[in-house]
Amino acid sequence: MKLSIPENQLGREKAEKYAISLCKKIGIKIESKAQLGKSFEVPIPGKIVTIDLPHEIAYTMKNGRADALQLMRDAQDNFLNTPVSIGIGNAPAGLKISVSSSYGQHSSSIIGPGLIEPPETSFANEIGHYRREAVASFNKGDLPNFARCYRSYLQSCISLVECFIHRYTFHIRKMIPSMDEYANTEALDSRRSIEEKIEAWVTTFAAHKSAEVRNSKHRSKFLELKSQRNSIVHPSEPTVAYQATKVVKYLNYSGEGVGGFLAELRRHAGAADDIGFISQVRTQPDIFVREK
Repeated sequence: MKLSIPENQLGREKAEKYAISLCKKIGIKIESKAQLGKSFEVPIPGKIVTIDLPHEIAYTMKNGRADALQLMRDAQDNFLNTPVSIGIGNAPAGLKISVSSSYGQHSSSIIGPGLIEPPETSFANEIGHYRREAVASFNKGDLPNFARCYRSYLQSCISLVECFIHRYTFHIRKMIPSMDEYANTEALDSRRSIEEKIEAWVTTFAAHKSAEVRNSKHRSKFLELKSQRNSIVHPSEPTVAYQATKVVKYLNYSGEGVGGFLAELRRHAGAADDIGFISQVRTQPDIFVREK
């Protein structure tokens, strides 16, 4: 038995449609297929950004999200305008280099070497990384690392949904006098279970869709992932069984159970679902089992 996973997350046609959609939202008019092979200059406050569409399409095929186009699109969102990651390597001996990042009233700083990265970026990347690493480890016969990747994948899936909720909570704190004023916002800003926080989020942003969320196949798959994570993190038995076909089943839940679930929540709230980290996870390709 062997496992396989496609190299790209999207085919060219879907990647082109996605890039064209982002272009439209940031004000680039694409009127013919020939324009997909060109670069465009887009003015933003303080500078001009060059958008290389062939690069954007190739990047989208590989990653399920665009590059510079995605940063510009995400910056338009009121709640999920993800900060840019910043890293610095080793400096020459005796020289210290510091870097900082600000987002709203929050700021982070480091003295290099080091990295400042939004957690939603980290977890979205890790979901893809651990899925591919699980395939490679299994095919090499490294079953302990196969199981290790699966555990890390499950943790990242649940953590990404928590990050989604916390990003909204971060903004809500600035919008109302006290998070304790309403039961739903108090729950959002608490240490309650992820299911209770999802319910509070729906009550806050999409109360008219609560029945649809409860009956959603995406939510159902997310809860299955959560159950798998809990069975490992909070074990009730002295051993954990990692049956390969069952692991692959759940490795293939990230598209619908995490990315699809977050996209669905966004649509229920009347918001766009083309945020970078959501698209990146929603388009994760299926892992296939080959008997020979």
